[in-house]
Amino acid sequence: MKALRLLSTLAVVGVAAVLLLPMRGAAFTTNSGFLGLGQRDFRVFDNFTAPTANDNVTPDPNFPGSTGATLAIWKACVEWGSRLHGNGDGDPHQVGGLGSGGANFDACFQGEATGVGGTDDNIHSEISGSLGGVYAFTEVPGTDGWRIRYYQTWTWSDGPSDLLQPGEVDLQGVATHEYGHALGLDHTPIAGSTMQGSIIGNGVAQRSIEADDVNGLVFVYGTAAATKPVITGVAIAPSVLTITGSNFAATGNEVWFTRATPSATVALGDPIKFIGVLSTAGGTQITLSVPPLAGPGDVFVKVPGTAGSTLSNAWPADVAAGAACVAPVNVCQSAPNSVGLGAHMGFSGGTYLSQNNLTLRCSGLRPDVNAFFLAGQAATLAPFGNGFLCVASPSFQLPVRTVDFLGNVAYPLNTQALPPGLVIQGGQTWYFQCVYRDVAAGGALCNASDALQTTWCP
Repeated sequence: MKALRLLSTLAVVGVAAVLLLPMRGAAFTTNSGFLGLGQRDFRVFDNFTAPTANDNVTPDPNFPGSTGATLAIWKACVEWGSRLHGNGDGDPHQVGGLGSGGANFDACFQGEATGVGGTDDNIHSEISGSLGGVYAFTEVPGTDGWRIRYYQTWTWSDGPSDLLQPGEVDLQGVATHEYGHALGLDHTPIAGSTMQGSIIGNGVAQRSIEADDVNGLVFVYGTAAATKPVITGVAIAPSVLTITGSNFAATGNEVWFTRATPSATVALGDPIKFIGVLSTAGGTQITLSVPPLAGPGDVFVKVPGTAGSTLSNAWPADVAAGAACVAPVNVCQSAPNSVGLGAHMGFSGGTYLSQNNLTLRCSGLRPDVNAFFLAGQAATLAPFGNGFLCVASPSFQLPVRTVDFLGNVAYPLNTQALPPGLVIQGGQTWYFQCVYRDVAAGGALCNASDALQTTWCP
């Protein structure tokens, strides 16, 4: 029998008793750690030296983009997830069973790191040397992060087979145990549990968490709430991701992605987050553009709130980094009016349909007059009123607004509730222009701004 875990950094200086006090009878124990929503990420610095730690070069469709030690550790962490990771496949030791936690906790894979990081950077890595029969240890489990080190002296195996060669130690099994410490669990006396303090054999049995491990996780994070968002599938088109599931919020969702490139700092280890996302079909579908920095890994949906129950399960998504949605630009021209050189279009928000947060703005107007915005898919330059028409027919008139005392007017463009006949879709280009009254200028008594050219993304 060999000990799985070295005392934490805190334990070395003499306060181990505080961390090791049992919290519940003779079954699972906790170490007072708890990972909030800001600490769900984990990364791998693949500095493992044993050839068998990286001899698996076959990607798994349930774990896109990773092989070797990184893949083995990814599998270990998702085993603690609230429900099956994708279809649960990827581990011959528990076919169709990866993801067994049942709590309000899900680990967020953020790819590879460029170094071992600090004690709270949430990185798995190898460390030189050895310490008796110790395989690995977890440093400073708690609310501010952790670090897990694996002693170089062992012949680590990345699997994925559960039939290891004599002398090999299963990296996935040991990582599953150590990540349990990062989540707030200590050793248990219950034989056969992943969190028991020692193993007999090569560690493969530790890949699958058992009833006592689940009880401990639920004790720390609570049973997965019925209201927790759930992902049941994804569909991927070039730069566009469609997520299906349940319990998504109508507005204000966040979609979390794995980073495409290795990251050096803890800040860059955080997920890529696409915020302010709408859902459709009664909170069962989200369609959005893939962010530029996202890559193969897992996706999550987070609904508004701060509790662990607001973050969905992890779902594998073999996405490629998307292109940034082009920012709106001013085109065409305006003409002088009774208060100055003319009116000019502006905006706030952006042109992602999934965020639906574009506000049309115009400044330089005569105060306290009526104005409205025109929308169309073609541009022109033709005389109109005292100025120029920039939006060609067919065009759509948006509701009339009153210019404020500073000469500004704004219109929140709700792409989910547009005037009849006006439908904006991803990939389309639309032009917007402000038309306004200007009796003081004489002539045609009205004028128009320049135009805003917008290109829309899902």
